[in-house]
Amino acid sequence: MIPMKDIKGYWNDDGKVGIRNSVAILPLSVFSGVAALNISNAVEGTVPLLHPHGRAEIGLNRERFHRNLVNQVLNPNVQSALLVGYEHKTTEKYLAEIRSKTKKRIESVVVLDKGTIESVAAGTKLAMDLSSAASEVTREPMSPADLCIGIKCGSTDGTSGIASNPAVGAAVDRVVSLGGTAIFSETTEIMGAEDVLSKRALNSEVAAKIMNAVKSNEEYALNLGVDLMGVNPVPDNIEGGISTIEEKSLGAILKSGTSVIQDVLPFGGIPNGKGLYFMDSPSAAQEVLTALTSAGSQLILFSTGLGNPSGTPISPVIKVTGNRYTVKRIPEHIDVDVSGMIFEDMQRSEAGDKIYEFMLKVINGKRTKAEILKHREFSPVPVGL
Repeated sequence: MIPMKDIKGYWNDDGKVGIRNSVAILPLSVFSGVAALNISNAVEGTVPLLHPHGRAEIGLNRERFHRNLVNQVLNPNVQSALLVGYEHKTTEKYLAEIRSKTKKRIESVVVLDKGTIESVAAGTKLAMDLSSAASEVTREPMSPADLCIGIKCGSTDGTSGIASNPAVGAAVDRVVSLGGTAIFSETTEIMGAEDVLSKRALNSEVAAKIMNAVKSNEEYALNLGVDLMGVNPVPDNIEGGISTIEEKSLGAILKSGTSVIQDVLPFGGIPNGKGLYFMDSPSAAQEVLTALTSAGSQLILFSTGLGNPSGTPISPVIKVTGNRYTVKRIPEHIDVDVSGMIFEDMQRSEAGDKIYEFMLKVINGKRTKAEILKHREFSPVPVGL
């Protein structure tokens, strides 16, 4: 096993450490997405955060969109960023806000200034300079306390609750015990198990937040004429052997381990301390992964039964399964196989160690399957619960 003292990352101007060293090319609107993609395609070391939003969002969607765009740039894995705006007013607002929250170098171009072609030319020159500077940053020692990991489960089947989820939970407990931070989410995936989670809350206030998150999601859906208890589990869960939302939730919460829950975060919100946090969020993979990255997760542990290809532009996603048939069927989407918990005599602690060991390799630069296949899904505005 790699000793923790030997893990290294890229320190940035905010005094935080990333395990990747990216220059983010961030379109602020769907109308500047083409320019952002062309800039990123031209410059090595950059990643585009493409999305179909940025015009006419209102209310909660607007709030979530704005928070996600700003906080993606603040993620420790981002060394610097180029904002690709559509028009001046919005671009200047984002530029001013982000610069007020970070010491990283943040630049911008505006498509309506000179059109797409000249904006791409100007943006490419800026991105080249940012990438060149980022390439001079070398890995230096970091501590377990510098880690923030996100936790997700998806394409759940009957093996998830008895293998991959508890194995991920063991790895999470280890990170938290070493002074790190972990964030789990998916409010609709704790329905029926919220009483269990609330008992792990730091205090009564946090317990009430957990209960209220579930209640507000249920009420929101009912106001739209939808009973969440009747639409979850989804078809692939049922095919995989899950029968009720309570059964699914009691298995899902195992991925959070056993640590005390410090607080409840909004979608894409950044924790203000160390330890374990719950994020009130929808459950769709691409939206949760986006929000966990916005929250500052340098990497994400993703427990899956049937498999899921999703990744992020910013943070590596480690796929863990306890279904050996999934490993055989789609090995290109699985990083860690813990099926020995079911088919052999692998203990939860051993499975957790296996995930932890792989995680240390990823911290030091090993690419996950999603990274290799360039899965860079980015969804700053959720479309459901």
